[in-house]
Amino acid sequence: MTPGSPTRQRLGDRAVVDLLGELGFCGSDARIYLALLEQHPATGYELARRAGVPRSAIYHALHRLLSDGLIQESDRKPARYRPLPPERLLSRLESDGKRRLEELREAFTSIAQKQQERLTVHLRGYRSMLEEATRLILSCRESLFASLWHREALALAEPLSHVSSSREVVLFSFTELPRSPGRILSYGIDEAELERHWPHKIILVADRTVALLGGAEPTQSNTALFTEEPVLVETAISNLVLDLTLYGQRFHTDVRPLVESLTRYLAPIEELARKAGTLPE
Repeated sequence: MTPGSPTRQRLGDRAVVDLLGELGFCGSDARIYLALLEQHPATGYELARRAGVPRSAIYHALHRLLSDGLIQESDRKPARYRPLPPERLLSRLESDGKRRLEELREAFTSIAQKQQERLTVHLRGYRSMLEEATRLILSCRESLFASLWHREALALAEPLSHVSSSREVVLFSFTELPRSPGRILSYGIDEAELERHWPHKIILVADRTVALLGGAEPTQSNTALFTEEPVLVETAISNLVLDLTLYGQRFHTDVRPLVESLTRYLAPIEELARKAGTLPE
């Protein structure tokens, strides 16, 4: 087979048609454009024969190509057609491709952000829980509220020591807690004594928008959650608010500033109840 043989040329045309198809051309449009590129000007009748498009469909396809600016029409009778020069076509395809990629990038970014806003990760195993707790502690930018036991406070002492003094840090526990940055509210109960009644649990809330909550038992079957899902974060905050409020009542300590700080972005229930006239004076 010689390089210029009809069969070799036809195979090349088919490959070009396939490439144009990958760029959004339908098969008949690609064949018409290629037929015009090979020989122009040409009439609709000639193009139907050379491009293998039925005569009943050729003028509809030509109208579509004219509307898209991919061919030009003469005012002769019969009308004859010329292709958009390949350089201009390639420039258009490149520009359209960049625009579509940018639109796709923006769409992906938007989808990823929505997914990220509602991220929830199931943590299995004690080590996995501590590793995620460490990342959460080190990533906090404004505040960190925690309810934890002595053992977990020791395990997280290193990341806690690196929290900037400009962050609001509040650690609550029913057990004794080691010295740590921030404010500590502790019942001071012996850990071994409390273990007779409760399993270890942990709640961490960073910046009032992300939380870690669940079990804190040193086993591979321990389960916990890291979440940015607003409903679950609010659940963690509600548990902390209850612990802090009861602590304040039992130890006659004013914890209102802590509760107000922790619930800054939640509904002002007390204020709304006063407006409704349902809150006792």
